[in-house]
Amino acid sequence: MQAHGGAEAPDARPPARAGRPGADTGPAILPVRAGRQRPGPAARTTGLILGPVETAPRCARGVLAGALAQWGLRHLTEDGEAITSELVTNAVAASRKAAPPGTGPRPVTVWITAGNGELCIRVWDPDPAPPPAGPSLPGDLAESGRGLFIVTTLSSRRGWYPAPNGGKYVWAALPLDPGPPAA
Repeated sequence: MQAHGGAEAPDARPPARAGRPGADTGPAILPVRAGRQRPGPAARTTGLILGPVETAPRCARGVLAGALAQWGLRHLTEDGEAITSELVTNAVAASRKAAPPGTGPRPVTVWITAGNGELCIRVWDPDPAPPPAGPSLPGDLAESGRGLFIVTTLSSRRGWYPAPNGGKYVWAALPLDPGPPAA
């Protein structure tokens, strides 16, 4: 493909790293393309920026449910909403924690991508600290601490990675194929 002026357009996407689902999605300046460049079905992506407020998880669940309905993936709604809710709740808490004194917390960003056989829910927050390594189920009387346990239980895989411009991405994936029914 030729860019303006006849020079070859460089690939503007960051190189993919292991453990980064949907590494080729996200904000990047891409050259204009006349057609598909990769074999296979196109990835479907939607995203939103949320203020670090109590209603953020509910808004993210609504966007997820709408996207899954539009993409014909309603069977992923229940688990997807639970995962989205937990990841966004944790991101809002991390944003509040990372806010310097005298400033407000920064918004969090959610990307929902269906492609390559899985649904990936990826959330950015400004706190570079990693999430707890091995989530465990808290005691019966604990008021919090179940979020990453729920994400781990429901997802086929999950992880995190540092964001190039600060903060981190925490993600979880679900297979698009519902698989065989449980016996």
